[in-house]
Amino acid sequence: MVAQAPAYRTFLGQRVWPATLLKLYFPFFISGSMAFFLFSFAHTKMMSSSQDKWVNIVNNVRRDTERQKLKAAAGEYYQAHQQ
Repeated sequence: MVAQAPAYRTFLGQRVWPATLLKLYFPFFISGSMAFFLFSFAHTKMMSSSQDKWVNIVNNVRRDTERQKLKAAAGEYYQAHQQ
């Protein structure tokens, strides 16, 4: 009795379907690349939000106000001890 080959293709004992990888997986390639670029775009937009600019402006004003107070105190000290 002669063993007959199966009617379908096999590779390492598993059934193989005659299709190319690109033909099978192109929806996953497209959706994966779209998801990557959309998440990257959203991340970039969130990291450079306009709220950060206002936070920086407020911090700069507070820092400059403290500097002006120190400068005024130093000027008063200088005027009091100038004689």
